[in-house]
Amino acid sequence: MIKPGSPYPYIVASVDRALELLLILGRNPQAMGVTELGKLLNVQKSTVHSLLQTLLAKGFVQQNEAGRYMLGLRLMHLGTLCSERIDIKMIARPLMIELAQQTQEIAMLAILSREELIIIEKVEPQRPFFIIPKFDFSITLHSTAMGKLLLANADESVQARVLERGIAQYTAYTITDRHVLEQELTKVRCQGFAMGCNETIEGITCIAVPVYNAGGEVTAALSVSSASSTMNEQKRKSILQILREKARSISEGQGYPAVD
Repeated sequence: MIKPGSPYPYIVASVDRALELLLILGRNPQAMGVTELGKLLNVQKSTVHSLLQTLLAKGFVQQNEAGRYMLGLRLMHLGTLCSERIDIKMIARPLMIELAQQTQEIAMLAILSREELIIIEKVEPQRPFFIIPKFDFSITLHSTAMGKLLLANADESVQARVLERGIAQYTAYTITDRHVLEQELTKVRCQGFAMGCNETIEGITCIAVPVYNAGGEVTAALSVSSASSTMNEQKRKSILQILREKARSISEGQGYPAVD
């Protein structure tokens, strides 16, 4: 829900609530009932029911046999259209295929959108690999390599809002102290890459580097994820070198000046 002091002053409350319903349904893998949704949204059941019926009519939600609600297939169509229109994906995809094959690890591309981490592309190597469990990475800006990289290069106001909303602990290795996290973000900016080792999901280490646009702004994070048990210093240096090469090529594809 939009809070007082939001940078978006012209908000239609009913539309805001409807969109929040979709976000809630997206964060929960199971179908949900009106009562449950009403409590999470903090509105009356009648209001939730009306919103859901409107979304149902447009195909944005659907009901199961028990009458509970889940995301509708219309969203899949819109998501596909949105993904197809992000140029960076078309530039990055072939380079990420190379990255995944050269490292034999999972390659991902993420952006920062509305103070959330959004993974817009993922490429897996053509071999048996470890499985990354299903996880909502949207609020892991403080614990993933991609998130720390994007947060470190975001405006100070964005950083402040993200840190003020709370720092969730996912594992024993997650940085939850704000001062320590701020030091980590400074380190990331200085060294030009980020690492997340067992901080979001135990057993997984991720390395991320920045992707720049024509104006020299960091627009995305390119990463490689590997099993922590295999990530020794030699492998880390090798992956980081390949990551930087691919990120530079993606950046140049967006108009960033080529390095002689």
